[in-house]
Amino acid sequence: MISLGQISWRRFGVVASVGCLTMGALLVLANVASAEGFRIETKIYVGKEKEPASTATTLFLNGTVYDFLAEPEQVAVFRKPPGDKPGRFILLDPDRRVRTEFSTEKVSGAIEKLNKWASQQKNPVLKFAAEPKFDEKFDKDTGQILLTSYEENYRIDTTAPERPEALAQYREFLDWYTKLNTLLEAGPPPGPRLLVNAALAKHKVIPTQVELTRQGDDKPIRAEHYFTWRLSQNDQKKIDDANSSLASYKLIENEEFAKGMHADADAVSDAKK
Repeated sequence: MISLGQISWRRFGVVASVGCLTMGALLVLANVASAEGFRIETKIYVGKEKEPASTATTLFLNGTVYDFLAEPEQVAVFRKPPGDKPGRFILLDPDRRVRTEFSTEKVSGAIEKLNKWASQQKNPVLKFAAEPKFDEKFDKDTGQILLTSYEENYRIDTTAPERPEALAQYREFLDWYTKLNTLLEAGPPPGPRLLVNAALAKHKVIPTQVELTRQGDDKPIRAEHYFTWRLSQNDQKKIDDANSSLASYKLIENEEFAKGMHADADAVSDAKK
């Protein structure tokens, strides 16, 4: 879902999804709904571009996560694994009014096969993604995390969460969403992004900005994340609309959904040229 490629990684410890978290909170507090939950607004920038290449809003409520991509308009709903049973992703395409589903069991199995295949390749990017290793530094005073390697480097600006109890749900969603995006975009293994998630969880922080630079690439990717620890009435309406769509949209196979998804992404890309 989600046009990955460069934009694909908007979700790892980058989920979001730079910014002034306080300002984001003030904007939402002016219109607060009674429901418990929190939201993340994510903007992805490529190189020195001033306009974001991708924007998304992720809403967490009662154990379910709703992710809304702006262009092309797409929605993902994540329901965590209940006990020993697999969790589930439901992807919605509002333009075609269709949906498709992925179990976390299916996603996990596919990632295991991808990692095994990539580890046997000669391509250094694939081998690194299958078995990534970083030197990690964490500055307690500034909250900055540095992950460095011969292939990729991450600079992560962080802050302490207003609600520490939300960290577990945030981490679980990040990990599963990172894996799903890898499959949807046929990208390299998600190992590096998963290590970013792990570093955030270890230090019990959330990202405000993440910058990724790759060897030989002069266009770093920057993700800015704005957390707000309450949901607005508008957020609740988006959730209600998504839940209605779950029942009314036609269920189709993963492959058919993916073809339409890529066609939508190509159309948006062409329109911006």
